Amino acid sequence: MTGSSVFDYIHQQDHAELAEQLGINLAQSQTTMASSPGSVASDEGSSSSAPGGTSTPTGLDRPLPVMTLNSNTSYKGMDRSFCIRMKSTLTKRGCHFKSSGYRVVLILSHLRPQYSFSNGRKQGSANVMGMVAMAIALPPPSINEVRLESDMFVTRLTFEFRVAHCEPRVSELLDYTADELTGKNMYALCHGQDVQRLRKCHIDLINKGQVMSGYYRLINKTSGYTWLQTCATVICNSKNSDEQSIICVNYVLSGVEYENCILDCSQILNSENLKPDDPSNSER
Repeated sequence: MTGSSVFDYIHQQDHAELAEQLGINLAQSQTTMASSPGSVASDEGSSSSAPGGTSTPTGLDRPLPVMTLNSNTSYKGMDRSFCIRMKSTLTKRGCHFKSSGYRVVLILSHLRPQYSFSNGRKQGSANVMGMVAMAIALPPPSINEVRLESDMFVTRLTFEFRVAHCEPRVSELLDYTADELTGKNMYALCHGQDVQRLRKCHIDLINKGQVMSGYYRLINKTSGYTWLQTCATVICNSKNSDEQSIICVNYVLSGVEYENCILDCSQILNSENLKPDDPSNSER
């Protein structure tokens, strides 16, 4: 892979998102690559050669596109976290994955700013030197292949992000039972300040087939909230590709925070429904 453009390994529909994260003009980058052909990896991983049998310059010899900080992005600072699809020869070609031959990868990255020095002083610049990233392949879609730890539980969602099924073990981690969560919409359960983050996760899931959410807060039944992170996967039926469902592996990241604070109208109703001698109602 060294020397080739990263876009050679990224799903075509994810090129624009990656370009935005890198702070480059995608059209300008593609024009530069076309005018200076290099070693481009094909689907089989081979490299192209110039006519006459001579090798063309590698990607390291190409003119590099200018990377700048995009002021229109929703990210603040230099840290980035996003999911993209990369080519994978290990992905089983079949109905389980939305994009056959690709694997969804979580990118945790940090942009390196380019500094200029004048009279011995370091000055900031809008230009970016590059991106340092760690890529984490998301778990396989078959839930049987995922080892569930004690702080994890599984849910099945509809495409409207409504809970269709929940594992009974959720009652050991949250103050909900499985029956209480079934039928509820994730947007109604999510903290108001995290709704846009959940919506981005929802859109990425529909487009890419799998996604790892950012950290978000789940409103508890009677008060406060709990931090969660969710890995969601669209699963296709092997006999009928039109039958799809969303399987979520949910990671509980914290205990109850602000447990004596009412944060949502639903918590008022649930608190009123507690019996007077209920110990959880003694401090409210």
